[in-house]
Amino acid sequence: MKTQRDLPTMKWILYMAAVVVTGSSLASTPHPIERLTLDQALESAERLHPQLAEARALVDAAAGRAEQAGAFPNPELIFGAQQLPLDRDATDQREYVAGVAQPIPLGGRLGKAREAEMLDREVRLRGVEVARRELRRQVHGAFATALYQGQAFEAQSQVAHGLEKMVVMTTARIEAGDAVPGDLARIEMEQLRAKVELERSRALRDQSLVGLAAAMGDPNRRIASLSGELDKTFEIPALETLATNLISQPEVLQSEASVRASNARIALARSERIPDVRVEALYHRLEATEENTIDLGISIPLPLFNRNQGRLREARAEAEAAEARARMTQSELTARLSASYAQLTTALSNSRTLKDEILPRAEKVLRSAEVRYELGDISLIELLPVRRDWAEVRLGYLESLRDAMLAWAALRSYQ
Repeated sequence: MKTQRDLPTMKWILYMAAVVVTGSSLASTPHPIERLTLDQALESAERLHPQLAEARALVDAAAGRAEQAGAFPNPELIFGAQQLPLDRDATDQREYVAGVAQPIPLGGRLGKAREAEMLDREVRLRGVEVARRELRRQVHGAFATALYQGQAFEAQSQVAHGLEKMVVMTTARIEAGDAVPGDLARIEMEQLRAKVELERSRALRDQSLVGLAAAMGDPNRRIASLSGELDKTFEIPALETLATNLISQPEVLQSEASVRASNARIALARSERIPDVRVEALYHRLEATEENTIDLGISIPLPLFNRNQGRLREARAEAEAAEARARMTQSELTARLSASYAQLTTALSNSRTLKDEILPRAEKVLRSAEVRYELGDISLIELLPVRRDWAEVRLGYLESLRDAMLAWAALRSYQ
């Protein structure tokens, strides 16, 4: 008969048996990340996100095309036999041919092709930086949203806890004869409503953590908690300083590299109008006379019908499109900079007003109303709107901090 002392051992044996049967192990499930910081999230995204891995692989592919584009064409070996007799009575005048043929590109085509591919590699290399900056912005935004949802859940928890205290207070007042049962029903209804909002806030918090993990490149990674504060000091640089930095932004550099690559394609298309020359050296062996001869020849295609006019037209149109995209990129960056700057200044102004002026007053009004309700000076109908106003002000303050953090993250990319 097993004693109570044997139960932990039996549980462990059963657990290990289940592990063996299912093929799982304790190490197979990664531990959730505790107190994840913003820097850790950004570092993990840059190291693991498949979007950056794809962009870097495309750079390597462009480098391979550049290497291949500059390679000299291979020579061709030629073997053949001529005038082989099909009839026994025919005169044997068979001739054997062996030689080599070498295509020779003209017009500097190989150099221009390699230059065009190298510039395309630069475009993709700039694209890696664009993708990196956009990824950092997304991770920063997901982190700010997760911080906001976490603190919003805490605020809703405080609201629910406050209503629990009011239920106790109202029950005591009913027992003392200072309140009616209808007040208790009303406050209990408000408490149930707060519980619904609390569960909704909990779900939004959990979803935001999943969204942050997805932004980092691994949606299956569990994040238990974050380390960071929405209420932090943001250093706002001058708008003029940020505007002068636009010319060094990755998007601008990428668009300029795209223009150079398109112009290189035009030069390549022009060089391709000059056909390649084919040089041949052939050795002949006449079987009948046992004579050996050497033939030298050169073949030059005549560009009568195909002068590469379509490719040249395409290259010129692509260059015009690249220049238009460069101008559009500059305009979009300027507009985004102004919008982010205005959003940051507005969000910071709102957060300061809410923190320094509105929130303290709302808390003071709430404390006063709760004391007066406890003393029986005001009714429940008068207290509940005060609590709702306080909760709205608290959440509004958190929202303004989140907006400020998002705008600040966008502005950091211009520095």
